[in-house]
Amino acid sequence: MKICHVDPGCGLTIPPKDWGAIEKIIWEFEVNQTVLGHDSTHKMAADIQPGEFDVVHCHVANLANSLKERGIPYIYQLHDHHVLHYGKDSHVYKENLKAIEGSLISLMPANWLVDYFNHPKCVYFSHGVNIDEFYPKNIKKTTPSNPKLLMLANNGLGGDRAFDRKGFQFGIGLAMLNNLEITVAGPSNNKHFFNKNLWTLNYPKLNLVFDTPNTELLDLYHDHDIFIHPTMLEALSSGLPVIADWEMEVDLYGCWRAPRDVFEMDRGLKNILNNWDFYFPNCVKTAQNLSWLNRTKDLIKIYKLYAL
Repeated sequence: MKICHVDPGCGLTIPPKDWGAIEKIIWEFEVNQTVLGHDSTHKMAADIQPGEFDVVHCHVANLANSLKERGIPYIYQLHDHHVLHYGKDSHVYKENLKAIEGSLISLMPANWLVDYFNHPKCVYFSHGVNIDEFYPKNIKKTTPSNPKLLMLANNGLGGDRAFDRKGFQFGIGLAMLNNLEITVAGPSNNKHFFNKNLWTLNYPKLNLVFDTPNTELLDLYHDHDIFIHPTMLEALSSGLPVIADWEMEVDLYGCWRAPRDVFEMDRGLKNILNNWDFYFPNCVKTAQNLSWLNRTKDLIKIYKLYAL
């Protein structure tokens, strides 16, 4: 099968030089599709010719719409969280809806997005994790007596770089409640949150890490015990049980579901520590089931069903 992922452009490099978002997902698909024996590549939308590929997989709405105008069928995958933030009257929502309407099928990273767009071409398709890149340091890890908490994310939303989209205040609050060490890592952009929330900097057991190279992320995971919220699958794959809030329709074994409530998160922390022998092996198993190779196998099934 000849497959082309549409290069998102905007200065994004495939494969990513370090941290990555859409470009990292495209690269994982491309690598694993090649492993499975397919001819997979990426090209700029303007360079793709009608009939050149069996499957064209697009990850950005405006590029999908340009493909439609040129008569090139495509599968669309939505990655834009701004569709909710700006609402259904916004240009970003309408452009993504147009990309969905013009697609063969559209992949949503969450079930609630399927309901949000309420379009028959929307189907749920979860992200994956590179289990060769992220793995536990110890096969049989014992219950930590003084667990170290970790948050790893790029905060901010819709132009407000201080907006607490990733819930840093709740993770730090949980650490303060239990007098535990916590590390918040991510790009320098996170300084905007801490400059606005100076109270967090008064906690002596808070460690801030900025601009950690992607090659050092595994060491960061291995140096901690429990993960709070954002990049869940990487944490699970590295052997860290996770306290997070995610949709009810999806079961992630090895995780404790908690809303943005410090006391509910505290219940999860206690439950994980009291049942470590359950959480640790199950978090690794969940990640293995959601490896990029397994997600790519499922993606190929979608290609065959809707694009061929």
